[in-house]
Amino acid sequence: MADEALFLSWHNLSLWAPESLPQNGGSWKPWKTEKTTKLLLDNLSGFAKSGSLLAIMGPSGSGKTTLLATISKRITDQLQGKILLNGKPLDKDLMMRISGFVPQQDLAVDTLTVKEHILFMANLKMDNRLSKTQREIIVETLIKDLSLRNCSQTLLGEISGGERKRASLAVQMLTDPPLLFCDEPTTGLDSYSAATVVNMLSQLARRGKAVVCTIHQPASDVYILFDRLCLLLPGGHMAYHGSSSAVQAHFQSMGVEFLGSYNPADILLQRLNPKTRHDKVAVMTAFDNSLAKSELTKELAVISSSAGPQSFYFGIEDKFLKYYTIQRPALFLQMRLLLWRTSISMFRNSQRILLRLMMYIFTGLLVSTPYTQLALDQNGIQNFQGFHYAVITETIFCHAYSVMHTFPAEIPILLREMANGLYKPGPYYFSKVLILVPRAIIETILFCSVVFYVAQVRGGALGFLMFTAPVIASAVTSTAYGCFISAMFENIATASLLFVPLDFISYTFCGLFLQLSTVPFYLRWVKYISRFYYGIEAISILQWRDVDDIACSDNADIPCIRTGEGVLEKYGFSSMNLSLDFFAMFIAFCLLHVFGFLNLKRRSKQQSIY
Repeated sequence: MADEALFLSWHNLSLWAPESLPQNGGSWKPWKTEKTTKLLLDNLSGFAKSGSLLAIMGPSGSGKTTLLATISKRITDQLQGKILLNGKPLDKDLMMRISGFVPQQDLAVDTLTVKEHILFMANLKMDNRLSKTQREIIVETLIKDLSLRNCSQTLLGEISGGERKRASLAVQMLTDPPLLFCDEPTTGLDSYSAATVVNMLSQLARRGKAVVCTIHQPASDVYILFDRLCLLLPGGHMAYHGSSSAVQAHFQSMGVEFLGSYNPADILLQRLNPKTRHDKVAVMTAFDNSLAKSELTKELAVISSSAGPQSFYFGIEDKFLKYYTIQRPALFLQMRLLLWRTSISMFRNSQRILLRLMMYIFTGLLVSTPYTQLALDQNGIQNFQGFHYAVITETIFCHAYSVMHTFPAEIPILLREMANGLYKPGPYYFSKVLILVPRAIIETILFCSVVFYVAQVRGGALGFLMFTAPVIASAVTSTAYGCFISAMFENIATASLLFVPLDFISYTFCGLFLQLSTVPFYLRWVKYISRFYYGIEAISILQWRDVDDIACSDNADIPCIRTGEGVLEKYGFSSMNLSLDFFAMFIAFCLLHVFGFLNLKRRSKQQSIY
């Protein structure tokens, strides 16, 4: 374990959050608001040091998690005060390197086993110069030390809350950080699991680490494990900061009675929920005049004055230098690891894969059954074009809308892992593309096989290839469209309000409902932005260009189109556009993914969930 002497201190921290309130006067205009700020932390000071377990306690709304996120550099905006490491200012990069943060909400890919998850994180977090064997030894040691051996081969989605919390702790311990933050480590756990988790945190502190955790209302067997306490009042005000052994004497001086049969934490929490402002001020004043406050002030003054004028963190003797020299995996390796995780997650969900394949078979039957045994005559022309339209539009809708939920479902995990510096947006996005494109091709081939056979499309093997090629191109382009929408919007329902009307306009100009040659010149450009037009024109060209003998009707009054070129001309298509259609779909594929990536990169800069 780490042996770095560490003293993390925070001095006069105050934090505000922006807030919008309705304007005075009761304006009927809901957009008329006043910009103001809300105080979350009020002039807090304290410290955590190696070898101790500090618990931040307080009622709901007291700012426990906010304080933890602030001193761990997860929150840096609207902040006043100083955060020092061994008396020197530290930046977010150093804090991220020397600390681990176990959040209250465990976010992970549930289809990985415990060991796979920890190994995956080890490959991203640990020094890339370590061999595979060295990383595996460290992972096995953590699994043993944190009592995870019995569930190491169990999927994360199937383990208990206590085991999941210990797995999260194992991930944060991979680089052996000297500083550990835990947000509500006992939330959702039974009393035994809660005691087990906090006991492990206490053991880590005994081995020389500085451990800081937030906790709401610990049981008595958990409470006695804390070395130091930081007690907060509603509104982010300080009630106490000092040794856990002296807290009862401090509150007894205010008239609080601690009965032997009661949990001290329950009594403290009751006192930290004052009924009146007068009671709240009394608690704050008592701490300001207490011995604990005097000792805290002295400790903070000593550590601030003990630091020399030299640069502490970048010298050759820097105790934390080894954390700066950790080499993270290159972008290609990040993408390979993310591709592995996505593949495992997809293939382990066999039921979903089976349902998707069955859906494409069933959809293929529905699309093709009305078009069996089509006759190549004047009446059949419209039927063939309706068939081509049904195949392309069904493909586009299925593949676009099946992808749209990809990023919204994973954004919380993405934000947290990128906030921890595990990987960049690029490798994550393109690992998704490398999964979605082959899947779209395979599913489209299955769909086209059913349609081609049931509808008895002519041409044999070569005909199947010519029939399938534009459908695959449409499917792959549609996945890019789905990725773009998925990355752009947080809520797919909101996206639908905008894009459903656009889709209506788009397929109006696809060439089936409207003769494109008759469209006014000022509207002809619309077909070029239709995501249906290129696929329908391409499949129409490939199916009609070699046809030169279409039977005419016995009724001489019905116009006769004798060749496939005539059919294409009727619908406003041209066989000269085949290469342009495929090129246009390729350009759309590239541009949609570029815009999708840029939107994902924009969203990745949001504040992560602690």
